[in-house]
Amino acid sequence: MAENKQASEGLAEDLIRSMVQTASIELHLKTLVEKRQSEMDNGLIDTNDFNRVNEQIDVLKNLKEELFEVTEQRRQDMRTLFDLFEGKGDKEQWCIVKHAAMAMYTAFEAWQASDNDRLLYQICIEKNAYFIKKITQFTGVPITECASCFSDMMKGAIADEG
Repeated sequence: MAENKQASEGLAEDLIRSMVQTASIELHLKTLVEKRQSEMDNGLIDTNDFNRVNEQIDVLKNLKEELFEVTEQRRQDMRTLFDLFEGKGDKEQWCIVKHAAMAMYTAFEAWQASDNDRLLYQICIEKNAYFIKKITQFTGVPITECASCFSDMMKGAIADEG
């Protein structure tokens, strides 16, 4: 894979951000699927209104298709990230990285929704640190919590190899 040596942020950092954001979309789509299914299962949709029922079924079908599409995009990000470091990492961390990414971003959203709650901020920071630990194991390269530091480290490693 060609390396983006001129970018202000490293290629790996971009892939990590893409994977985390795509996993977050995946989680939100899963929630929408569950919501729509729950409405059907719990009688919140008038079953005598066939147009409404069919509309709900169509929306649910489309959400599921979108979820499958986004899931594949996240998987591709993860495969590409793992392969970027030529398999140096631990592929058994795959699912843990995925869940840690979702937990990290969900904790961030909880803190964002708060009125700058200190406990929620601390939880967010702890989840981020755990994610960094797991993504480091997954890739096999040291990933730092500071995106700029990580980018600089990667540029230094590329310069050393070149």
